[in-house]
Amino acid sequence: MKKLLFLFIVSSLMFSACKKDPVATDNGLNPTSTQNGFAVNYTATWCFYCGDWGELLTHDYANAAPNGAIVASHAASDPMTNNLYASFTADRTTGGGIPSFWVGDVMTTSAGAMTALLSQAAPCGVDYKYSVSGSTMTIDTKTKFFSAATGDYYLSVLIVEDGINGNSTAGNYAQNGVTNSYPNDDFKHDFVLRASNVAGNAYGVLITQNPAADFTIDKSFTIALDPTWKNPYAECIIWKHESSGAVPKYKYMNSLRKKM
Repeated sequence: MKKLLFLFIVSSLMFSACKKDPVATDNGLNPTSTQNGFAVNYTATWCFYCGDWGELLTHDYANAAPNGAIVASHAASDPMTNNLYASFTADRTTGGGIPSFWVGDVMTTSAGAMTALLSQAAPCGVDYKYSVSGSTMTIDTKTKFFSAATGDYYLSVLIVEDGINGNSTAGNYAQNGVTNSYPNDDFKHDFVLRASNVAGNAYGVLITQNPAADFTIDKSFTIALDPTWKNPYAECIIWKHESSGAVPKYKYMNSLRKKM
């Protein structure tokens, strides 16, 4: 009996000696408190005004926020539509027509709206990297809160695509209303919303609740790619979900857009 007890104690000590605390992995990501901005444009190939001035305003916002998440979400009866349109518009309404824009949490077509958003402080930031293997994109993210916060925070990773041919010879992809904007018939669909890290949900996944100052969380996602998408890349957006009747319920916090 004593021998068995001795062996048990020795084994326990050996196990304790071999057991190590988990070591945090440095994935090279470094979120910053810079406010990068966000805009979503509700659009469609059949919409005259979407081609006439909507696409130009989308690019104006993108130029003003070169690191911000810019999204073109295509409506029904458009070859680039998907169920993320309904997800976005359920919280950020179109107002009854398109083109329709939201910059941050404001429905607007003001040219200065992005500049105003970029001047605001960002309570949190996100950094990410992504790689493509076959028909799958893997996105590694790091989100950091720079001060203590309350509430539920979500992270959406969106797959978007640039450079889709929309000129007069592009069939169903031909954009209506571009005669004045693109006299050389060289229209391209940019920032086209393709997929999300949560199927059918533009606002992503819950990542933390009531984070403390300097709280950091790493998340990795895999998203299936359609082989017809030629130039897909990832954008990340942090949201705060409001349980009250506020509109929108998903308040924009910060974002990042990188093309690798």
